[in-house]
Amino acid sequence: MVLSEKRSGMWCGAILFFLCGLFFCCSHTASAGRVIDFQGAGKAQREAASKEVKQEKAHASSQEIRVGLLLGQKSVLISSDAGFSIVEDGSGKVLTTIAPNAAIKLEGGGAGIFLDGKRMSSASLRLVPQRAEGIFQIGAGHYRGSFFVRVESKGLDLIEQLPLDDYVNGVLAEEMPASWHIEALKAQAVAARTYALRSKGRHRSEGYDVCATTHCQVYGGVDAETPATRAAVAQTANQVLLYAGKLAETLFHSDSGGMTESREALWGAGVPYLVPVKEEVQRTSPWQVILSETDFLRKLAVAGKEVGSLKKIGLSPLVIGRGDAYRTPSGRVSHMTIEGSKRIVELTGSEMRSLFGLKSTLFDVKREKGQIVIAGFGSGHGLGLSQHGAERLAGRMKYDAILAHYYPGTKLEIQP
Repeated sequence: MVLSEKRSGMWCGAILFFLCGLFFCCSHTASAGRVIDFQGAGKAQREAASKEVKQEKAHASSQEIRVGLLLGQKSVLISSDAGFSIVEDGSGKVLTTIAPNAAIKLEGGGAGIFLDGKRMSSASLRLVPQRAEGIFQIGAGHYRGSFFVRVESKGLDLIEQLPLDDYVNGVLAEEMPASWHIEALKAQAVAARTYALRSKGRHRSEGYDVCATTHCQVYGGVDAETPATRAAVAQTANQVLLYAGKLAETLFHSDSGGMTESREALWGAGVPYLVPVKEEVQRTSPWQVILSETDFLRKLAVAGKEVGSLKKIGLSPLVIGRGDAYRTPSGRVSHMTIEGSKRIVELTGSEMRSLFGLKSTLFDVKREKGQIVIAGFGSGHGLGLSQHGAERLAGRMKYDAILAHYYPGTKLEIQP
């Protein structure tokens, strides 16, 4: 069929527009989240990465967060692809400027902070990039934002200050596999962002908002970013979960094993949105710990709970979603008893988990031929979002529905 000249022109224009758009999307995706080699990357590559960051930040929150990144360091090697200024904290005086990709060595001691052997400050400095989208290399890691450097009794503390969603970008793949479904990643991004904002005062006395470990959230900087996680963060920009107008406590864990736990059952004080939620799939992430009775009793004795020779274990059978005198409503162990020839001791489920290295408190304990078999399901404390559960739901649910499932009664809102 021969098209008219007018229609042919329209089709050619549409095809050209489509190909240009396809080229832009592919080039954007390929550059997203890559780790930049400052020495090896060409000028064009660095400019493309900078442009990408600028585009994302145009839609990002204005909120910033301070991360206690490296603490008690004797010395650190630092460079930046953008170059940076070393500024006296407090006065704002620029002490020196470091060229792009030039590495310096900072050391800390009782007399202050030293740059390549020369004393720079007695207390603290700031490292400010020459471009806002510049990336620091500190040791082997790569990080955005600016830095506070303080001298403490154990050495140097490096505190990173950066936009909130840049922080979430560095958290997401550390807390959930980047290969998982985009809707699961988006749900995790909202949970991580909300949790970070709610936790901002957690380390105030130490001079920063959050740490970079499991105590707050694991944070890996630019090296942890991937195209998928960057997309999840960008597509949920500024979104948080609220309950009654306040930031929700968006706790999360690896796998519920079949039902999440209530905050009240675990920690004594409940909230309406951290309650048992039954999963469609039960008895997930099975695990087992087997000990000889001798080893079992020895571990009890080391923990100050010696019972003598073992006579009886007091614990009801595990039924997910059924509680009793020994178990919470989700089926997790609240407490159990160990009866021996000398005495009877009581242990909480959390004590058992810590003492025997259990993945969760959703377990059974049995005596079998001179052995103690502890068999359970799930991984983590069981509160809030189950990450494996979210991944299972993501094939047919959007992230907002996943969040509503695990945090019932909360509202998804955008904060500036």
